[in-house]
Amino acid sequence: MIKFENTENLTGVSITGDYYDFDNLADAFHKITVDEYSEKNSQYAEMSLRVLGVCYDIRHAYQGDREVILLDNNMDDEKMKYHSVITTTKNVYYKCNILYTEMLYTTIALNELIKLRMKELSKKKYLYEIPYDKNVIWDDTIASIRNFQAEFAKCVKEFLTERSYNMWLKYMNHENYIFTMYHQYLDILSIEYINMTKEKRLKGFTKISKRIAEFDNDDEYTYIKKSIDEAAKSYNCHRSEIRLRDMEYPECIVW
Repeated sequence: MIKFENTENLTGVSITGDYYDFDNLADAFHKITVDEYSEKNSQYAEMSLRVLGVCYDIRHAYQGDREVILLDNNMDDEKMKYHSVITTTKNVYYKCNILYTEMLYTTIALNELIKLRMKELSKKKYLYEIPYDKNVIWDDTIASIRNFQAEFAKCVKEFLTERSYNMWLKYMNHENYIFTMYHQYLDILSIEYINMTKEKRLKGFTKISKRIAEFDNDDEYTYIKKSIDEAAKSYNCHRSEIRLRDMEYPECIVW
């Protein structure tokens, strides 16, 4: 089972799991997202690509490209003697860090992708019928993704007051059109978040969550969107190809 922990400075979360935990999670991510070359549900493709950025780190973690840790598995000499086996007393786990702003976006985006999967599995029109459809209720992909979201929510709950946490849950789960977000805006928020102190992150966490969840009500987003549209038209390219000046992620992030 995957485990989430807040990083020391609340820059993000650490995700830990064994090979099979991460392999199953990566598989669920790929099943629930929409391929960028797919003609069906193409409006979700750009959002899916951003979500797969989190999956990229998870995949590289269990390939051994991130952190590897050894944890006790409760095996000792007496158990080995009883079972007539000789085995290790440690299990190998893999670990990767994900930036908080990316996790906030991904959590909301996964809600939209879960709705899409439920509709496609059930073939039903009415929302109230869908969650209990026989093809939906025990779908292992949705279950894996919901577990991922639930473990992340536990981390948030650790440092928010009960009132703030309830407000945060509201932001994360209200109806929105997150698949229309211009991702340059998320990059700006991410870089701002990286440059904050731990104290400012604690104080402004619900605010930045709201800015991501309700991006289309943010004046800064409106300005950025307009600027990107104008630039894309000027350069005759897709809006996703526009790069904002001085918006580079630091090479080293203090987690």
